[in-house]
Amino acid sequence: MNLNFKYCFILLSIGVLFSCSHKTTEIALVKLPKVKDSQLIEVLDSLAKVKFQNFYSKISTKVQDSTQNVSFKTSVRIKADSAINTLITFAKIPVLNALLTKDSVTITDKRSKCFVNESFDYIKENYAIDFSYKNVEDLILGLPVDYDTNERYFQINDPFNYTISSHRKKDIKKNERNHEREIITYYTLTDDLSNLKSLRIESPEDTAVIQLDYLTRELIDGYFVPADVNLYLSTPKKTINIGLEYRKTRMNEEEPIYFVIPESYERCE
Repeated sequence: MNLNFKYCFILLSIGVLFSCSHKTTEIALVKLPKVKDSQLIEVLDSLAKVKFQNFYSKISTKVQDSTQNVSFKTSVRIKADSAINTLITFAKIPVLNALLTKDSVTITDKRSKCFVNESFDYIKENYAIDFSYKNVEDLILGLPVDYDTNERYFQINDPFNYTISSHRKKDIKKNERNHEREIITYYTLTDDLSNLKSLRIESPEDTAVIQLDYLTRELIDGYFVPADVNLYLSTPKKTINIGLEYRKTRMNEEEPIYFVIPESYERCE
């Protein structure tokens, strides 16, 4: 398993810490009944206000890019608004352990016996993705990332999907010509308007795209948490396809987080 250290970190920082699918399914397109913008925005408002205390899931992760095709397990523990702990194991052997807080990223590489301890800006500096801690939580739980109930959003004219965008169609075209281009976010809801079906974030300035498709969800203690997810990430540095299968998920049970950097570990180069 040739897991490059920084390569693994991006998996941790965007959702397994997060489209082209490793599964193919034929789906017949059916036109959906028209609904008002306000109805879609009301659903997103409700999803954006979902609160939780603790989260745990063991995620089977399949990753493919131009250099490798690997599978491993990722155990994710979250204490809401506080810390995200992810442990990657390969053949049941711990490989990488990461702790994300609101202002820091700490990772231990158990094979190289080294560690990284940086500010949260490490994600932006290395991968051209300006994520906050809250963004990562929302990605993992399948909630609308970077959605602001005080901002205006606009329905995309698509007869087959219920999609709300952060920009009007004319503003999207204008944005393509601007020198300082804004990030554009698309939220697509399920056909029954109950959950987020997919999320697409485009950063023209950084030439970066993230696409998440929440294929299935599981109802656990009143929360519709992701079960099967496809993720596509494209940045100037790398393009990655990721398949995630959430299993043994728990909500709001106490999830102690233990994270220690052994004294013998040195800083990773």
